[in-house]
Amino acid sequence: MTISIFGKVPEKHKDRELIGILFENLLLIYDRILVWQPLFEAIKDLISDNSKITLFSQKNDLKNYDGILLSLGGDGTMLDTVDFVIGNKAAVLGVNLGHLGFLTSAGREDIQNLCNELQKNNFTIEKRLILETDFSCFDREKHFAVNEACFLSTNRGSIIDLEVFINGKYLTTYSGDGIIVATPTGSTAYSMSAGGPIISPESQCLCLTPIAPHNLTFRPIIISDNDEIRVHIPQNDNACKVLIDGYSILEANQGDIRINKSTYDWNLVRLENQDFFQAIRDKLMWGTTPKYLSENI
Repeated sequence: MTISIFGKVPEKHKDRELIGILFENLLLIYDRILVWQPLFEAIKDLISDNSKITLFSQKNDLKNYDGILLSLGGDGTMLDTVDFVIGNKAAVLGVNLGHLGFLTSAGREDIQNLCNELQKNNFTIEKRLILETDFSCFDREKHFAVNEACFLSTNRGSIIDLEVFINGKYLTTYSGDGIIVATPTGSTAYSMSAGGPIISPESQCLCLTPIAPHNLTFRPIIISDNDEIRVHIPQNDNACKVLIDGYSILEANQGDIRINKSTYDWNLVRLENQDFFQAIRDKLMWGTTPKYLSENI
């Protein structure tokens, strides 16, 4: 299996050193490594053998790629890989240089172990569903989301009304700061912060989570991932901002946006003995006593 590397340009000296160590280990395993050009330009002085390096600079460069794409950064960097791997058989493996890192499989302290596991092919690939959003009424191309499609009022502090239909049937009109349509993968992201449930990745469902609803009886609702969601933005005094995995796509005062499960999957690499429930325990520190409390017990 081949390896490619994508990541943001490291700002911290310790991250540059870590990436340098990672490259040196990978060069001992692989005869050819594909590297995101902006990243390579930032750390090329740390690489001893550039003869094995092939650069890529556009999303189409990996169009037929079927190996592993290493993502160096946090969960946000991993979400940026979607456009590189959509429609091909590539699998994404995250090395966490950020903070929480729900999606990443290795941290700063795991570099040597990561390389050993890759060499032995000791990993599994999880298929994660992604959303496909249709902005056709705005003459926009389709966008894909691993975590969520989010609809927010552009006027902070002002309520926005959003009409939601499931398979053409009217559900309700949400009044508040907005709504989130989240995948199981995205259930531990913005949706969780807004009070949505944590959903196991294998669950075949989507979650609609209201954001600061004006009516307190509004609660998150789980629907089948085969359902089509249509969000109608009625004529509002303030516009609605649509974000896909945190990126602002458009602002509109009126129109319809359709959200469906994509026919594509997002392939996520997990090292041996790693699973979703372990990540929940570790990242959310379930079953542990917070440090500030333990010091006073």
